[in-house]
Amino acid sequence: MINYDSIATVYVASKKSDVPDGLGKIIVYSLEEALRLCAELRRGDSRMPITVKIFSGEYELPKTLDIGAEIGSVCFESVSGNADDVVISGATKKAGKKACFNGTDCYFAETDGTISDLYVGKSRALPTRFPETGYYKFADVENRGIMLDDVSKWVVLKNKDVKDLLKTEVENATLNFLHYWVDEHTKVESFGKKSGKLVMKDYSRFSMYGEKTESVYYLTNVKSAFGEKGRCFFDTENHKVYYVPRKDEKTAEMYLPRLHHLVNIAGTPDNRVKNLSFKNLTFAYTRGDRTILREDGLNVAADGQAAAGAGGAINLKYAEGCMFLGCKFRNYGLYGVNVAEGCSDIVITKSAFTDGGAGGVKISGADYFGKEDDRTHSIEVSYCEIEGVGKRYMAACGILVGHAYNNRIIHNEIHDLFYSGISVGWVWGYKESITKNNYIAYNKIYDLGKGVLSDMGGVYLLGSQEGTVVSNNLIYNVRAREYGGWAIYTDEGSAYITIENNVCYDCSENCFHQHYGKMNVVRNNLFFKAGAELCRITRGEMHLSAVFENNVLVADNCAVYGFLAKEHLEFGVVQTRNNVICSASGKNITVIAGADKKYGFTEAKKLGFEKGSIQCAATVEVSYDGTATINGDNVYKCGFIPIDIKSAGIPK
Repeated sequence: MINYDSIATVYVASKKSDVPDGLGKIIVYSLEEALRLCAELRRGDSRMPITVKIFSGEYELPKTLDIGAEIGSVCFESVSGNADDVVISGATKKAGKKACFNGTDCYFAETDGTISDLYVGKSRALPTRFPETGYYKFADVENRGIMLDDVSKWVVLKNKDVKDLLKTEVENATLNFLHYWVDEHTKVESFGKKSGKLVMKDYSRFSMYGEKTESVYYLTNVKSAFGEKGRCFFDTENHKVYYVPRKDEKTAEMYLPRLHHLVNIAGTPDNRVKNLSFKNLTFAYTRGDRTILREDGLNVAADGQAAAGAGGAINLKYAEGCMFLGCKFRNYGLYGVNVAEGCSDIVITKSAFTDGGAGGVKISGADYFGKEDDRTHSIEVSYCEIEGVGKRYMAACGILVGHAYNNRIIHNEIHDLFYSGISVGWVWGYKESITKNNYIAYNKIYDLGKGVLSDMGGVYLLGSQEGTVVSNNLIYNVRAREYGGWAIYTDEGSAYITIENNVCYDCSENCFHQHYGKMNVVRNNLFFKAGAELCRITRGEMHLSAVFENNVLVADNCAVYGFLAKEHLEFGVVQTRNNVICSASGKNITVIAGADKKYGFTEAKKLGFEKGSIQCAATVEVSYDGTATINGDNVYKCGFIPIDIKSAGIPK
């Protein structure tokens, strides 16, 4: 039995030579041993806080670390205080050997035949892509129905597109296709070279040619495409992976991930994990492959939205009072941190997420009809940078909040991804939802979409959300492929949400878009530079949909509002008042674009809109850091309060 009375600190080293002389403390040489020691101390009735201090080094985990409720009030931290010094890895590291493959000088490593991801140094090696850029269109698909659930098991490729590929190359490749708001990925079951018919291993999640969408595709892991710098080819038949070095790489330190998850923190409803802290650590090198099942058990090629079924490098379940401070999550296969059912008072702060296969942080517990013990609430994600994620699942979000309430998503910088920056809510329509009272504020969100997927928002909201506030966010450069590059998006059934003090601009469609919703207040925002109307409401309903007041709306080369249903124009279900309608000239502004008619400022007022509003000349200048300055004498005459948008993001 350990004399637990004298132990408050445990040291972990990767090897004995890392331990300074004369330390004279409790030292172990693996994280697994540190966990066993903590558990033994707790079984010995030691309740004092324990700190596990980790010396610099890479800690390659043989299996996922499982932390249960028997270990609580423990802080895991790097000795140096620098996250880069301690890397907790789920991969086997190998030195790449020189080779020539497909006529290209490269490096290779032996594999176990199941490898699905490769990292070289701190960078992800993407598999070969065909075509190298852009996309192809299908010649035909099994099901051309336009309903969302009209799924297909086979497609036909155009001969002119794949005539140079061998039948075996296609059959060993992965088919990737984009439509709606998802990217789908499936192995190939068979391919007919003459017919072009490709049978997919998995069904498509959605219809291939539905309303507003036409699928496009590319192939990955094609042998004859090997040769582009920074890309790799998985030779599963011969159990090897080949990699073309980048220009500045003289060697190839290859990480072959074995684990999908690095740490699982899981208690039970009656015995939760409590008060764990992780400080200044790096979590890296995990796998991203997964099987996806539809609700009826059908194997499909994508989640319904946002890669919502993916786990994380770190998973929490029935945990409370836990914190991640100053950590780095990089080169991971799925989400970085997955906060699942039964969690509360979890803080993820001052941390960085980069090169993720899916998104940054996922939060969700039981829904309104689930067990109360399984509900998740009071989660904070703050002062985090989430960039360059969605590398494998492009539909993933920077931060995804499903069924959860009383959360704070504040002062984050989210950029360089292919779908929504922050997504909150997981109920479509006006059904009961527990996703309420969430505070989404002071975030800087930009460079989203990249023209790849559709139907996205810098902040995406869904369902009834009493008490939710979206405030003081800076959102810009949102680009969709077919439709829906929106800054703030209140989707189906979004209700009772306050949207105020945001600066939104440079969107491929609207700065604010509401599919349909109820009693949302859009107040004191600055919207400008939109590809369509600045603000749009699509569906007409016989209740108050939204109120727009005290906003500055700069409408150069676009209309101010798109009110697309007769209910909006005839029945007062949208209220607009005390706004400042601007353009550089101050004249000839289309205030409302209806379904079949446009209305100027005077006409809009006659319809009962823009009570107390004014029209004036004004311009907006944007600085290099994304902040905006309004130039105009009258922009503050209707109650607009200047927005301190320099506070958005992570303070420098």
